[in-house]
Amino acid sequence: MRSMQGRVVASSGDKTVAVEVTRLAPHPKYKRRVRKKKKFQAHDPDNQFQIGDFVQLEKSRPISKTKTFLAVPLPVKAKKEKKEEGDLGIPLESQQQELRA
Repeated sequence: MRSMQGRVVASSGDKTVAVEVTRLAPHPKYKRRVRKKKKFQAHDPDNQFQIGDFVQLEKSRPISKTKTFLAVPLPVKAKKEKKEEGDLGIPLESQQQELRA
């Protein structure tokens, strides 16, 4: 099973977090995509996650009756450098006149 991503919704027990995973599934009759949510208990060995954090769930050996996932932080994505707003790479009219002269 591939890993899933979700949001921590509860952190009540020691070393345990409840993670809500949202997915899109087709409605059986109307075939429109519908959001479905499911809550999983996950092992958090260092108690590092707070409510609202986004985590990745990885399948592991059964840790308890309800815990079979391990909560790990999401991998950091490389951020693209943003261009300034309005900067489309086209010189302004005043700059075009300077270039012509």
